[in-house]
Amino acid sequence: MGNYRKKIIELFSLLLSLAGFSLTAQPGDRWKAGSAGELRDTVQTVYCFVEIENNPWSFSEKATMLASLHESQQWLISQANRWKTPLYFHTDELVEGRNILFDSISSGTGSGKERVDWIGNVVKKAGYRNARHAYRKMSKKYHNKKLHVVVFARADGISYALRYAKGMSKKKYFLEGILVYQRYDNGAGMPVTSIIAHEILHIYGAWDLYTTYAQTREKHTKATELYPDDIMLRVGYDMEILKVDRLTAWLLGWNTQEEEIFEWFRPGDYSK
Repeated sequence: MGNYRKKIIELFSLLLSLAGFSLTAQPGDRWKAGSAGELRDTVQTVYCFVEIENNPWSFSEKATMLASLHESQQWLISQANRWKTPLYFHTDELVEGRNILFDSISSGTGSGKERVDWIGNVVKKAGYRNARHAYRKMSKKYHNKKLHVVVFARADGISYALRYAKGMSKKKYFLEGILVYQRYDNGAGMPVTSIIAHEILHIYGAWDLYTTYAQTREKHTKATELYPDDIMLRVGYDMEILKVDRLTAWLLGWNTQEEEIFEWFRPGDYSK
């Protein structure tokens, strides 16, 4: 009787551990490896402003970008709550009261050929040896291993995520983040709040659902049919009509109900 009871307890423990695994390993590939971790519970955001000498940020411009960051965080919290997932953000400046100066700021073009070393270069200017060193110091400082960096660039371009995957250099890329430009590459204004939310979701596992260098038009068309208001399909000024739909929620680990079609949407730049 004692052995039977022991085996039942062991089986129950195994089932619990497997259930826990399913919540944290979607889709279970090499992209779930960097500093961002899981988008749940308390997540640490560290931000900074980068500029060139003759084109500095104004106080009002910085205030506008920070307001958009806060709005994007509140929207992400509301979406997590829709999926019964607790989410909170703690936010701090990389170097308090100081912008970070670069000789030049390259534009994002949406080509997939942009610089991917921004986080490492930014943290070096803040006094860290490299991205991994910065992550270790920051995770101790904030008592949180789930963290990312938001870099606001005083330049025009298409904003993008700076992701890490197994096999990449931890020293250069382990600390994940996003690069947010002030305007689009053609100088036009852009919906900063939804763009920040979109890019943050990338580093926590979400895929683009619109046509890109790595995503096909066929998948874009299908996503428009199935997930018309998903923020990974489109961004916009009205956050009320955008949402994290079931595919993106699955990629984040918020939705545990996998559907057969989900994996079909994997973009070319998220190879297993």
